Amino acid sequence: MNTLNKITPVAEPYACITWQVNNFCNFQCSYCNPGNWAGDNRNNGALEQYKQNTMRIFNTYKDRGYKHFKIFFSGGEPTHWENFIPLVTYLRQQIPDITIAVNTNLSRPLKYWQEHYKLFDDIVASFHVEFCKKDRYIENATFLSDKIDYLCTKMLMHDERFWEVVEFGERVRREVPNYNLEWTPLFDEMSINAGPWNYTDPVKQNFLENAQFETVMRLPKPYKDSKAVSIAHYDTHSEPVNSNQIIADRQNFFTGWKCYVDDALFINPRGEISSASCGVGNNHGNILDDNLTFDLNPVICSKQHCHCGTDIIIPKEKI
Repeated sequence: MNTLNKITPVAEPYACITWQVNNFCNFQCSYCNPGNWAGDNRNNGALEQYKQNTMRIFNTYKDRGYKHFKIFFSGGEPTHWENFIPLVTYLRQQIPDITIAVNTNLSRPLKYWQEHYKLFDDIVASFHVEFCKKDRYIENATFLSDKIDYLCTKMLMHDERFWEVVEFGERVRREVPNYNLEWTPLFDEMSINAGPWNYTDPVKQNFLENAQFETVMRLPKPYKDSKAVSIAHYDTHSEPVNSNQIIADRQNFFTGWKCYVDDALFINPRGEISSASCGVGNNHGNILDDNLTFDLNPVICSKQHCHCGTDIIIPKEKI
């Protein structure tokens, strides 16, 4: 196996915000920590403060020479946050070339995406077999597949219903014109400190070890030459970072690496801002506070493993 040695920006450094906008989700998956769906931090209201302070963050990075920006919304289910579309619309107006991404269960009706798809560059469509309406997922994914730059059809590999998930992935292959198909192993309770799920069935283990990220494009689609992208550098080659593949290859162990955590801020459902979601970096205040501080210093990673896709893509290197 080629060894991963460093992760760098594709061009110049870029600033990314990953924002877990609340902890309300219309799904309550058995493998997901209730902290992701309980709904006690819905964070509705205060739209103008969210707008003002989000731009304050990006302007801080602009003042320090950053030219490229990305914001990735998750939850909960971010499309059910009442501030979501107004905030995304505002950011698109203020920073026209910003990369805007969302992780969604794709449960909204087709009309929702017909009205709002132009706001987004990347959509990660997570398939959760316990709650997903399969026909709606296919309908939405088919519509979006030639409308946005990047659509990831992300199959969450439920242990007890593993082969049902595989069967649905095969349906995606047949019916969705353009797709980036991921077979994503679970984490225990899907929480920040969770460990990898233990698939005891060797046939399932073999499937996950051999499953490859698969891209198929049958229809023309928009292409955005985004500079808010990371590159993984291996012994023999370099390629765009695929967090899921790094996890599957068991190369997400960065203890002792220098990690530029301040390039990627994380906002949790309580509005607390930190460098990355792993807890290794600094805290910077709350998105609803006016007094935010940013040091922009790398850290030496002390975590046993890195499980969050948006943390894995942060620039880092062995030392």
